[in-house]
Amino acid sequence: MHAMRSVHTPPLKSLLNLAVIAVLCLYLSGCIPLAVGGAAAVGGAAHDRRSFGTVIDDETVEYTVTNDLYVTPEIKSTDRIKVVSVNGIVLLAGEVSSTEKKQLATEITSKVDNVRRVVNELQVREDVAGIGTRTSDRFLSGRVKTALFGLDIDGFDPTRVNVTTTRKIVYLQGLVTHEEGEAVAERVSRVNGVEGVVKVFEYIESKDDEIEQSVGQQ
Repeated sequence: MHAMRSVHTPPLKSLLNLAVIAVLCLYLSGCIPLAVGGAAAVGGAAHDRRSFGTVIDDETVEYTVTNDLYVTPEIKSTDRIKVVSVNGIVLLAGEVSSTEKKQLATEITSKVDNVRRVVNELQVREDVAGIGTRTSDRFLSGRVKTALFGLDIDGFDPTRVNVTTTRKIVYLQGLVTHEEGEAVAERVSRVNGVEGVVKVFEYIESKDDEIEQSVGQQ
């Protein structure tokens, strides 16, 4: 039995201008990493439900938030914070050594342009995951992604689901239908080694203006 939670978020109401790439290069010191990320984004954009401009914005949000966090004196190199943005919904996962740092991470992230919501799943603990745990998490993410290719749902594309794993807890992000979201979470919960599933999906049918959170058992 695996714990399963979900965070439902509202759909984006407008498309972003593709010229954002050039503009961002003028204002960000990390133009080269952004360009590399942008090139990767081009390859996946054909299957993504986000606009190309939004994909680039998400890449930029991840870079900017990560930079802003680690230039903050309170955040140390021993703190492990994964930053993943999908359609402006930013997941923070990993470990920090105090509740104050966890709260600070939310505050810093929420101030970055194009961040619509912050889902802070940081664990407060002194024992930061070591190399062995991180490697295990990467392999587990790979098994989860592979398992999603076995889902038989009309119109479903497994590449639209972003998978992040920390300490065997799998976080799922992406723009999906409710049917897709439930099927994905069910399949992931049955992958060997997964100890919990957290859904941070944005449902494309939703017209709700509020984030709904639910916790269930699978």
